[in-house]
Amino acid sequence: MPIPIRGGERLEVEIHLNPVPALRLLFRVPVPTFDKSTFVFPQLEQPAFDGSTFVQNDGTRPVAPGLVEITGIPAGHYNIRLNGRGAPAIQMNGVDLTKDGDEIDTSVAEALSTVKVSVQLPGETSLPPRLMIGLRSAHRFMVGAQPVNDKAQAEFQQVPPGRYELLLWAPSRPYSIVHLSAEGAEVSGHSITVAAASSPSVSLTLVSGSLNVEGTTKRASKPFAGAMVVLVPNNPEGNMDLFRRDQSDLDGTFSLQNVVPGTYTVLAIENGWDLDWSQPAVIAAYMKDGRTIQIGDQPGRPMNLSEAVEVQSK
Repeated sequence: MPIPIRGGERLEVEIHLNPVPALRLLFRVPVPTFDKSTFVFPQLEQPAFDGSTFVQNDGTRPVAPGLVEITGIPAGHYNIRLNGRGAPAIQMNGVDLTKDGDEIDTSVAEALSTVKVSVQLPGETSLPPRLMIGLRSAHRFMVGAQPVNDKAQAEFQQVPPGRYELLLWAPSRPYSIVHLSAEGAEVSGHSITVAAASSPSVSLTLVSGSLNVEGTTKRASKPFAGAMVVLVPNNPEGNMDLFRRDQSDLDGTFSLQNVVPGTYTVLAIENGWDLDWSQPAVIAAYMKDGRTIQIGDQPGRPMNLSEAVEVQSK
């Protein structure tokens, strides 16, 4: 179960474990045509909260051509990935394994994909060192992270079908995506939708976020301390990496760091720190009373909001 943790809290959690019966399962798997002595082996992955974890077993062995036995698996809801030397990786999602001796037909599994990403950074002669690109699923699970090589490229292999947000980071300074295009995948904001057995090519244009936005919060014409200040980008669902947050100080002032040029709505919410602000449906309730601002390209100089931001009740 999820455990909410607020700032400054110190919690103790007791976890009680109970043994459960283990299952013996049979998997009908593809037989490689080039070498019938080679087996494709299932690997079980269990969704957990916003991510997933691979599941250990007591043993995996081939019992016949195209038939593999796995023992020591607790009953549950699994994703099944199949790998084999020289065979394409495939995956089945959302399979309920509940009965000992079940036989699972993997013929409906979908082939995994390869995503190639290229990067450009206008105005700079070279990319920052140790620049990384990540793919994050709609459930906020990081599918993988890859370094950008000296050819300004990165490649993700064995990517399941689905929608993914592209993220990037470098130790030297923050960078954000200002333009994303793709061949072989649908694009929405900073996200792509990958089809089964596809090989999309994604092109990213980056900018370093070095502009600070400063302002003041108020209520009843007086400075307001402790409000959550959120800078919300256009198309929030597809631009998660452009959000910025701060808390107003005792004099009502705030500073939003490393903002990328673009159009935003700035909000101030009383006691808003336990809101799931990253969910568009949650933040949408406050957008109509926010203020739209345009952030220009003026690196090195902070942008000061001339009017105070009115604090909304939670």
